Amino acid sequence: MKQWVVAKHPKGLVKHTDFRLAEVPVPIPGDGEVLVKTLYLGVAPVMLRYMTNETSFERPLRIGDVMIGRGVGTVIESNSPAFKKGELIQTKLGWREYSIIKDDPYYMTYKMQSKDLSPSFGVGALGMNGFTALIGMQDICKVKAGDNVLVSGAAGSVGSMAGYVAKALGCGKLVGIAGGAEKCGLLLDKLGYDIALDYKQPGLYEKLDAHFSDGIDVFFDNVGGILLDEVLGRINRRARIAICGRISEYLIPPEEYHRPRNLYRIGLKDAKMEGFFVYDYQEHYAHYELQLAQWIREGKLIPLEDIGHGLDAMPEALISLYNGTNGGTRMVKVAP
Repeated sequence: MKQWVVAKHPKGLVKHTDFRLAEVPVPIPGDGEVLVKTLYLGVAPVMLRYMTNETSFERPLRIGDVMIGRGVGTVIESNSPAFKKGELIQTKLGWREYSIIKDDPYYMTYKMQSKDLSPSFGVGALGMNGFTALIGMQDICKVKAGDNVLVSGAAGSVGSMAGYVAKALGCGKLVGIAGGAEKCGLLLDKLGYDIALDYKQPGLYEKLDAHFSDGIDVFFDNVGGILLDEVLGRINRRARIAICGRISEYLIPPEEYHRPRNLYRIGLKDAKMEGFFVYDYQEHYAHYELQLAQWIREGKLIPLEDIGHGLDAMPEALISLYNGTNGGTRMVKVAP
């Protein structure tokens, strides 16, 4: 079988030379283990931090280790009472065609319940991305009828679902920020946004003033930096802000991070700004999946997927993510 291993720890952006494709035998499961065939693998901006060992929630990656990654697979053999042959699971598979999984909290494995829907949704809408959008909008921001909602990184893997979730919860005006005419077109044509703002065009903050003359109630932020600071200057009383990511600052040193000027407005406006980590909500995953799956069936959530093909495509799928070329959830279909 094929698997991608770490060849180098990246310096700056991820490069093809940071990976090496290896051929190894298909592993044999031992006691308490299961053999899983990989169907789909996802990529996410945080993977750069995996490769540079900057996270506290992932095991350190050494040179020669299989690249970390979550995906959807089917159980081929099981020596564990926790899993049955043929079950579809979402777990930490790594960038390989077959994986050995244990009944261990590290793998954060859960069984997919919505078998009438595409298995690929386990990477996006019915996986961590969908759960993240739901947590941010429902649990953190508590979106309610009539809320003016703004989403940054709105065409990305999480942002592409955050808008649908806000609409399903009954929000009022829904505005998304993305980069380029093509992505802004996706927001309007396929992702349910009322208004799309292109941050690559001049006058972004003036446009925020124009579209939010009555202020911002909810901000779901994937970007951070200057944009977050500017939004804080436009929030309403009791606004709610979910900090999901800060991709604008992932590739710069800490001394270059933006120093906010408008933090005082959180207190002034009796607002709430909260960061969150999707892995802290594991006990709710089964419920989240059922809720999101029902919205898909009802047409309230239409997942946008950006699918590559074949394990060989994994490095490019990740590398191009940092260039902003994806629309929706970026993934690779490894096997039928």
